[in-house]
Amino acid sequence: MQPGRQEDVLLKTSIFVNATESELINDLTNRFYDPDPNDIALLKQLERTPATFAALSAAHPDPSFISRLQHLIDERLLVPATLDETGEFIPHRIDIETCRQCNARCQFCPQSISPKSPDVMPRELFDFILSALDGASPEWVALNHYGEPLLDPFFRARVDALRARQFPLNLFTNGSLMKDTLCDFLCQGGLHGIVFNFPSLDVAEWCELMQLKERFYWNARRALERMLSVSETMPNGVTISVNATTNNYVARIERLRQHFGQFGPVKIQWENSNARAGAIENRLVHIESPRTEKYFAGCERVVGHLHISWEGKVYLCCQDYDQKVVLGDIREASFGEIMSTGLARRLRSEIFGLTAMSGNLICMQCNKLRIEKFPG
Repeated sequence: MQPGRQEDVLLKTSIFVNATESELINDLTNRFYDPDPNDIALLKQLERTPATFAALSAAHPDPSFISRLQHLIDERLLVPATLDETGEFIPHRIDIETCRQCNARCQFCPQSISPKSPDVMPRELFDFILSALDGASPEWVALNHYGEPLLDPFFRARVDALRARQFPLNLFTNGSLMKDTLCDFLCQGGLHGIVFNFPSLDVAEWCELMQLKERFYWNARRALERMLSVSETMPNGVTISVNATTNNYVARIERLRQHFGQFGPVKIQWENSNARAGAIENRLVHIESPRTEKYFAGCERVVGHLHISWEGKVYLCCQDYDQKVVLGDIREASFGEIMSTGLARRLRSEIFGLTAMSGNLICMQCNKLRIEKFPG
């Protein structure tokens, strides 16, 4: 018997399991696996009909099957059928809204039609949040929610605080305020990666999409080139996020790749800009048809991603532009209490298909919500 294995315990597929054609994923543990067809078949079977280890072993006495079965248990892809998983949460990625405003009015972003106020998270609250995260080991921490983090007057102090706790920074920025001295500061360490919102190499098109003046284009382009030259010092390197759903998006991506590839390894991320769960609608945004299903197959955001507003409120998701779905307040309860009780549990139950989805939840307008766990 393996440690913790009970032959007569009914096993089911974890609600956090999902698969694509190329990956098998556990949303809770944030682990990815090659999608072995036999594993997928077993996970599909046990999603519908739980079975004991003993029964499965008897039906498949091959030692290789038993080894794979134990692997699925060890990786929490299979769990006891009686386990209530709705209280499970591991903060792999953390968004802290340190600064609400943005200097750009990107036409594909809700800031262009409903700009946020110039509020800034107090330093004391930021330090309190980091203390409350003691014991966490996030893959990264970001410092924004549709705002430009470089507008934050305490940006450098916050980066130093993250470094002191060895929390890697994943910087999302348009780069237009990134001067050489700031590049030098960032190169001192603690970066997981940088994601530049840079939709076009063409200066006129960039200015039109970002609704910024030409000097900001050159600032951002210089910063991007500079950071690409040191990108290999960051685990996730430098990514160019290409937004705006246009007929020329393929050409835009290729021009960006050709130019910036001269300066270092560059990743291009095509966003196919979405409506942010209904927060914006225009010709540059891909509009999702309203969901009509009642049961869904999950979303990793609510089990592995923590979102904290400038006031210390914990809200549902980055797609929640107006932060309407508030799960709790870090000034009143711990992250563990907020993310494992009450509303968080109910939402996981709905998002992962254990109960019917509430018709007015913003997830019903979001393209990130999965309809099925397994392809086909």
